[in-house]
Amino acid sequence: MTAFDQIKTIVIVMMENRSFDHVLGHLRMPEYGNRKDVEGLDDPTDNPKYVNFLSAQGYAPFPMKDQILPHDLPHGRDFVKTQLAESNGTLTMSGFVKAYKEFTGSVVNEPPPMGFLAPQDVPISSFFAEQYTVCDHWFSPLPADTQPNRSVAFSGYSLIEDTKGRPIPVPPESFIFEWLTRHKVSWRVYHSGLSFFMLFQSFKLPYWSNFSNIRDLAGHIASPDQMPQVIFIEPEYGDSPVHSGPINDNHPPTQMGPGEHFLREMYATLSKLPEKWNQTLMIVTYDEHGGFFDHVPPPKLRTPAPLGALFSQPFESMGPRVPAMLVSPFMKKGGVFNGMMDHTSILQFLAEKFTPGKDYNDEVKRRREFGIQSVSAALRTNPDTPRSDIPLAPADQLEGAVLTPPATEIQPGNQEAFAVAARQLLAQDRICALQKFPELLHLPDK
Repeated sequence: MTAFDQIKTIVIVMMENRSFDHVLGHLRMPEYGNRKDVEGLDDPTDNPKYVNFLSAQGYAPFPMKDQILPHDLPHGRDFVKTQLAESNGTLTMSGFVKAYKEFTGSVVNEPPPMGFLAPQDVPISSFFAEQYTVCDHWFSPLPADTQPNRSVAFSGYSLIEDTKGRPIPVPPESFIFEWLTRHKVSWRVYHSGLSFFMLFQSFKLPYWSNFSNIRDLAGHIASPDQMPQVIFIEPEYGDSPVHSGPINDNHPPTQMGPGEHFLREMYATLSKLPEKWNQTLMIVTYDEHGGFFDHVPPPKLRTPAPLGALFSQPFESMGPRVPAMLVSPFMKKGGVFNGMMDHTSILQFLAEKFTPGKDYNDEVKRRREFGIQSVSAALRTNPDTPRSDIPLAPADQLEGAVLTPPATEIQPGNQEAFAVAARQLLAQDRICALQKFPELLHLPDK
């Protein structure tokens, strides 16, 4: 039996707002592994190909310690266009510092968008890349911010071009929960606090029975009848108006440490029982690049505004690369998949797995025909026999955790969207909402 057939549980973990070069670009550097098979950073501080010029001064990538940043970085549609810096039809990836100055009004000697992290700052992400498979050409679907990219991730389409404080619209029958339920695929969401899925217009009260607190994950995995075919695991989002634990979604300006701790815990929980781990594939990726530099130009996949879209101007390319790791006993140590991918690679995989011979929907089909590959393509480059070893993650190095957002706002539009969704849930069924999300008791007044 192939690895594709043996995988019974697909686990999807989507973190927030970091680029590939920022998190995993170090893999190619001689001092950090010398992975020449990975499209990472070559001699980053001196390589002229990476330099962003502004007012006749050059800014190269630099080693950045994990830290709380002064503020979020620019990553809305217009800012991303500046970052991609198209010239004579070529995306030069040379406008990250310019966008930063437009966003903040000034530039420091080491502008945060150009910073990259070393393995000690991202120990679990680096561990996943070393012990399992890294996908080094996984792009965000759109050159835009959080909501449009998560919309594509969970429906194939985006009817929006920006992140605002309103329910996220989705074309009928494309929302991931609708699709899974329609095709009788068992699924469950394990949320750390308020769930991002609440922000979707298609989110309905009946779905609540499929939602569990993250604290229930270990017990459910140990139970013989509690292993759904598709599992979504969510961190604690910094944009949420209420919190049940440390913010660990990795969204700037918060640091990466709590998010790495979160990934370590999820890996330990999922791999604890070998008989179940041998049937599991965990996909870890990020919704978009969050304004951080990446040197690889995204493919020029033109995405017109779909029917019913709240915008009219087509997207002319995909967005910058994001970190993506495939973690499973079926992934060989130190593996790399260089094929072109984006978040619809997951939707392709789900369709292949549960509706063989049929596409998830027309937009996922269009992207497949353009050349976006499925997660299954990476599986086929690996053995069909699961590994007998379960590598131990590095020891926990977390020194502290941010319990509340920094004083500066993170994403005002997304913060408002969370607040709107929370109030709507309370209005629909207050008792049920508080049972599922008890932190809503502390929801601030408007």
